Amino acid sequence: MNKLNKKLSIFFLLLLFFLFSILFKFPIPCLFKKLFSLSCPACGLTRSIFALLNLNILTSLYYNILGIPVFLLLVITYFLIVIDFIKKENYLSSFYLFIVKYYKLIICLFILSFIINNIHKI
Repeated sequence: MNKLNKKLSIFFLLLLFFLFSILFKFPIPCLFKKLFSLSCPACGLTRSIFALLNLNILTSLYYNILGIPVFLLLVITYFLIVIDFIKKENYLSSFYLFIVKYYKLIICLFILSFIINNIHKI
């Protein structure tokens, strides 16, 4: 099994686990919230993405401001994996390097989300 097929298999297994946990309402508690009694930057992210799927942008932003960027990242990553698989190219690595260049912005977004989530207590 080559490297791309291995990554693709892992991605689809994680996606399948995520979908089953949503469909069967398998609760996945937030360990950060349990330990520190504070909302983590990802708290409300699933609800935010569901609101986006229902085209409720303001509700999505209310649940978590990172919902839109994370949703776009997931969609782009999914399509790049499919394109890589079909064309036998490596666009996903190029995209990863592009994202890594902006790590400071990503960290700032997580800090902002952490502050906002704990101000209005999601």
